Amino acid sequence: MSILGDYMLGIVLSGGGAKGAYEMGVWKALRKLNIKYNIVTGTSIGALNGMMMVQKDYYKCLRLWKNINYDVIYDNFDKVTNTKEMYLSYLNKVFEGGINTKKIEQLIESYYRPNKLYNSKIQFGVVAYNLSTKKAVYATKKNTNPDKLKKYVLASATCFPVFQPTKIDNDSLIDGGYYDNLPISLAIELGADEIIAVDLGSIGFLKKIKNKNVKITYIKPNNKLDSFLMFDSNVTPRMINLGYNDAMKAFKRLEGDLYTFKRGTISNLYYRYKRNIFKICDRIDYVGNFKDLYKSNEPLKRLKKILEDTLEIFEVPVDKIYSSISVNKELFLKFKKVETIKINKFEFEEIKKIFNSSVIVKYIYLKLKNYEKINPIFHLFPKEYAAAIYLLAVRKNMNFDYFE
Repeated sequence: MSILGDYMLGIVLSGGGAKGAYEMGVWKALRKLNIKYNIVTGTSIGALNGMMMVQKDYYKCLRLWKNINYDVIYDNFDKVTNTKEMYLSYLNKVFEGGINTKKIEQLIESYYRPNKLYNSKIQFGVVAYNLSTKKAVYATKKNTNPDKLKKYVLASATCFPVFQPTKIDNDSLIDGGYYDNLPISLAIELGADEIIAVDLGSIGFLKKIKNKNVKITYIKPNNKLDSFLMFDSNVTPRMINLGYNDAMKAFKRLEGDLYTFKRGTISNLYYRYKRNIFKICDRIDYVGNFKDLYKSNEPLKRLKKILEDTLEIFEVPVDKIYSSISVNKELFLKFKKVETIKINKFEFEEIKKIFNSSVIVKYIYLKLKNYEKINPIFHLFPKEYAAAIYLLAVRKNMNFDYFE
């Protein structure tokens, strides 16, 4: 039974190339939440992931994404070591007429299980675009035989003009993102009463949804994902984690925006440290972003923003799940590595250093800790000022002296 009710629940997966690892993370969350679905539709990489979801080949799909690389996707693709080389390689392939789809065809063939797919009670549909007729193609289990459906998955999953079109009968078909990159309407046509739509935010057209009575829960990346062309097993685990985290936040099992926290973490931090925070604010004239927290009717919301700003300043990894204890430990471990500067006069070399946000935070932090006057110029850095206040408030309740 779906936790959303007794309706037909549809999962809609957008296109996005290598970003499809994020959809794998969403699937992981759906399993954790025991959400049962009746319909799956997908475009591009969403068609391939969707096929696996209908077949319920979770572990095979997970293994695919954890081991993905250029050799799995491409035939004779130039080895690349950075993003610039990657884009140049793709551009060269476009000018050569596009990459042949042989390797992707082999990949789909190895994972396609027509008996499992067609015997499943879960409805399935993909979107492709017919270059010959200039029309969209909606291929479903209901209207397409098993051999052709496999070809439509291939056509939808190969982004034109990076890849060559797929030939089906006498027509040339390409990525369904050229018509509908998030096929919600197709899921509704297949009978969905409610929908969970995973939108990777990639380039592609989106069709207007005519039926406004269908409840739609959108799951979108809160953080920037790696390039849709970056098929690299070194980066896919991060995207899987982000997909899982965002899905769990969408269903209120975790909390946070850019970062992810266990439920209750923000309130725990607020009530544990608010006395220290307010004491610090009382003894200084300028409280930066803490001014709103100090007088706010939504203190938890304000604290979450300040905490996430602080984590971002210190470049704390965004794909982990933090508790009130682990988030502070992670912050102070980063804080320990930051250079300490003493600015008595604004010499050129010292001025250059203060343009590093983490250095600014540490400078303000040490001034506040030692009850020293802070130059008013640092009032121009409200995020850093607020971060310093937070860290100082936390330090008073935890044994972090040895990190300084």
